[in-house]
Amino acid sequence: MNVVYRPVKLINREVLDTFRCLPCTENEDGTRLADKRLLAHGKDIVATATKNAALISKAFQELTKAFAAGNRLRMIVPINSYSLASGEGATLIVQAIRELDKSLHGAVITEFIDMPASLNLDMLGDMTVPILPFFDKYLAEPRPISNKDNFTIYSNCNYFGVSLNMEALKEGGDAAVSLLTEFWAEATKSRLKVVIQGVRDQGIVDKAQQYEVFAIDGPIIGPDKETLL
Repeated sequence: MNVVYRPVKLINREVLDTFRCLPCTENEDGTRLADKRLLAHGKDIVATATKNAALISKAFQELTKAFAAGNRLRMIVPINSYSLASGEGATLIVQAIRELDKSLHGAVITEFIDMPASLNLDMLGDMTVPILPFFDKYLAEPRPISNKDNFTIYSNCNYFGVSLNMEALKEGGDAAVSLLTEFWAEATKSRLKVVIQGVRDQGIVDKAQQYEVFAIDGPIIGPDKETLL
């Protein structure tokens, strides 16, 4: 599992000291693709959890090295909800998390991705419980993006925010700005902070700054990094 680290700009900070770790693969033409969707499940819980655990392990090794070198950073780590759908899968994820020293737990934000289409509060609670002993900042990518009714589920389960992955959208230009506006409005109603990911368009950046979103990342912010050192 190759992993890269994408700089994330917090809206109230000039220094880029937060990074989102992403699985990365190399295409046949030599180009590289870094995208959390590479963690998407194929109806095999253990295979999904094994892949996700490998990413967590590598990312936490890198975070540990960065802190040992004197770099004080925060890391957003994706966790595929499907990987927690069985005891065996959850055990693999927890084992990878346990590799990180407790002193660094406060530097981690977990992002739950690949949510079930029929998500309810009990399901969200069940998938969050295995992670509760380790971290206190939870972010989620709602699925589908247009399903507004799911937003309150996250605030009711003490998630601090929701993410919108612009790279996963077909919309661009004004249509993308409109979608961001709708997403932000629904998140705000549920008292959730907004994280915008994979941004290439200055128009999205401008709108995100106007809305005072929590954080933004993508090529327009900075290139992916091979290491945090």
